[in-house]
Amino acid sequence: MVALSALTLAGCVSTGQVGTPTPATTTAGSKTSATPAPSERPKDIKLDGLDPCKALSANDQKQLGTVVTQPDQSDVVEGVKSPACTFLTGPGASKVYSYAVHLVTGKGIDYWNSSGNLDIAEKKVAGFPAKQVTFKGTSSVDCSVAVDVADGQHVFVQFLPIGRDTTQDVMCQNAAKGAELALATLQTLK
Repeated sequence: MVALSALTLAGCVSTGQVGTPTPATTTAGSKTSATPAPSERPKDIKLDGLDPCKALSANDQKQLGTVVTQPDQSDVVEGVKSPACTFLTGPGASKVYSYAVHLVTGKGIDYWNSSGNLDIAEKKVAGFPAKQVTFKGTSSVDCSVAVDVADGQHVFVQFLPIGRDTTQDVMCQNAAKGAELALATLQTLK
């Protein structure tokens, strides 16, 4: 499932170049705006050492319709390896989809400020500053939510449907719901 996600990401580049989509940078190589101030967060959630496969509790997985987890290392943020976990639908599910939870500790949410080949929308998830991330010009690939949880850290949650019968709005609602549940659970982990 993670490999499918990587292939999906690599195949959806609007410039015609193959590679991982990344936000554009300014000519100096820096991102175009600063990380949100800690006061904008209801609290800091430090991700260091947390297990992404524990980010969704058994009850959370029941709500989302997922039953299987697959731990991995992710490079969803270019140049930063982050622990990640994919939560998949169970056997016999009428629709097949996954939630991928990435705990990014190497770069803050400002990584997503520039658009590049991505559409970025400002959001709030459970009171935390967040960014909704989709590919430009698509309506049925995926939707992700990046949530600012601490200086230089964010939770990145992708909703990935298998098939083309899920609208972008539903994908984004699902990604936000997965992020909301993960935030609640992550606050209980030590």
